[in-house]
Amino acid sequence: MRINTLNIGKTVERARLGFKDKARWNERLRNAAVLAGLFVVLYGIGSFLPIGYDWRNYFSKGVLPNIWTPWTLPIVKVLNLQAVFALTVMAVGLRAYSYKAKPLALALALVSLPTLWVLFLGNLDGLTLLGLVILPWGIPLVTMKPQLSAFALLANRRWFIAGVIWGMVTLLIWGLWPLNLREIFAAGWKVEWVQDISLFPWGLLIALPLLWFSRGDEDLLMAAGSFATPHLFPYHFILLMPALARMRWPWMIITWIVSWTPLLSNWLGPWAWHLGNLMSVCFWLGIYLNRRKEVLH
Repeated sequence: MRINTLNIGKTVERARLGFKDKARWNERLRNAAVLAGLFVVLYGIGSFLPIGYDWRNYFSKGVLPNIWTPWTLPIVKVLNLQAVFALTVMAVGLRAYSYKAKPLALALALVSLPTLWVLFLGNLDGLTLLGLVILPWGIPLVTMKPQLSAFALLANRRWFIAGVIWGMVTLLIWGLWPLNLREIFAAGWKVEWVQDISLFPWGLLIALPLLWFSRGDEDLLMAAGSFATPHLFPYHFILLMPALARMRWPWMIITWIVSWTPLLSNWLGPWAWHLGNLMSVCFWLGIYLNRRKEVLH
């Protein structure tokens, strides 16, 4: 009896691929179980936190300022403060994990001023960070607060196209909502919101060359874009805090310290809020110099 070695080889190969697929699915199920357990734990911790100003006065009431993107409210309606807290912490951790963050880098990202500010305000920037983690499916979350995150879409053609398509869909559903953003250009905006540290339009002089050197890198693009965005609060830098893991440790420590400098406004006056712009410099240089060193080696 002749043995068909070709058929035996195919059978062995199918068995090998089937085993690999099963192992892959088992790993995914384990990861999903770990994430679900972590969410439950963080949700419980969030139950003990005080209700933040933004959540109490805006999101819990279903009333948002005009400058917010219109799909924010439908997203918020399916979440509560505890879920937002849990997802924010998980987003910081997952983003840092993707950079193989050491415990120190993860700890600094979590206890930085931008992260703690978002958590204690009960704001939604953590959901935007989560959107970055799950791109391209996270486009609605990424563009929900696009001050920095929109620049990350320039790193990948598929993400950019997905963002453009989503933008057109939002115009069909909610009309010309971008016109509401005119409010941030009003004369009284900077008077009322001294925390807005945007350097627009003069920041474009810095942003444009940096964007060119940042091609293909989400974090560098967001750091460069922070000079150009027309609306920027220091806590928006939560999107970049996990990138501390991409820096050499001196830059990481310096950047973390700089993240706290906006608090000096309590003693030095409103102008000190702009010390937050130093985060733009530290993040861009810290990531770029380390990336260049890796390339050279």
